[in-house]
Amino acid sequence: MIAQAKPIFSNHYKVYINHTDAGGIVYHANHLTFFENCRRDWLTSLGFNGYFFDTDGTADGTDGQQGKLHFVVSRADLTYKLPLLVDDNLVVAITDVAKKSASLIMTQHIYRSDDDFNQGKVATIGVITLACVMNSEHGIRPCRLPMAFR
Repeated sequence: MIAQAKPIFSNHYKVYINHTDAGGIVYHANHLTFFENCRRDWLTSLGFNGYFFDTDGTADGTDGQQGKLHFVVSRADLTYKLPLLVDDNLVVAITDVAKKSASLIMTQHIYRSDDDFNQGKVATIGVITLACVMNSEHGIRPCRLPMAFR
């Protein structure tokens, strides 16, 4: 595989025993955890406080409603190419972000090491859809992306 263009964001993580099954291989669901950690670190690097955004309902397209906006995973499509093992050093990257009116679709990759990252050897590919929702007195419902994401 040919190395990808520079990612939008990447970070280093380490595989610990609690990420693995009895054979020392990262349990399949924990790939989602690494993707989640990378997304949160990316949002933090942009100056956002994790996933929650206060709104006064005036300039963010929420039709005057107040509440907490946040992202929830509405779809996850993963392709496993190489095993991740206990004590592996990982590079987790966000390589693409597509914006829709009420969601973000992120393409993410996990590499086993800096060498694999530089050589383009992908261990896991994830396409994750994050829906923007609002918590209000009427429950949780979809809403438009905050202005900062448009």
